[in-house]
Amino acid sequence: MLLDDHSLTPSVIIAAARSVLTKNGFRISEDRTALDINNSYLLLAEDEYSVLALAAYETWTELAEEWSVLQGELVALLSRRLARSSPKAWDGYVVLFCPTVVPDRAALRAIERDTSRVRKIVAAGDALRTTKDVERILDPFLPLDLPSGQAQLQDVLDAIPELLKEDVSVAATQAVVDAFRAMEPPLQRLHDLG
Repeated sequence: MLLDDHSLTPSVIIAAARSVLTKNGFRISEDRTALDINNSYLLLAEDEYSVLALAAYETWTELAEEWSVLQGELVALLSRRLARSSPKAWDGYVVLFCPTVVPDRAALRAIERDTSRVRKIVAAGDALRTTKDVERILDPFLPLDLPSGQAQLQDVLDAIPELLKEDVSVAATQAVVDAFRAMEPPLQRLHDLG
């Protein structure tokens, strides 16, 4: 489903986000009372690492006026349902979507840079033209696509020598990886390698 910006409405955005997240192992909450928000275009999703509150808005003005309420509700939900020591308690995200043009780019950057309480991602205007853009915006939360044959990789460090083999010798890369794992200086390992 690849729609142009004339068809990208808040309901289409949330439907695309639901599809992408579900396909990638997120559980979608059907509990509309979990967040006390007056927005029909809202989604609460969770995987083993994070909790996402996603909202789509018709206009930039709505987003600018309401994002902090969504943030407060997500923080309250995390406080109620997760122990403070739970890693997920520190991995709450608010993802805000608005298909219309943003008249104030500084305001958008200010929302994203505000890391108090939870982290925020804002997608609006030209950054949000198709449903493929919705997937791109959610990429940071999705599992990595590993090169073929490495789907069963237990440690991402194991993939580095193969990924860099065209630019750096496998032996040199493996020496640096081994030094990293042993918490030793990588330059010494490279020197020992000759």
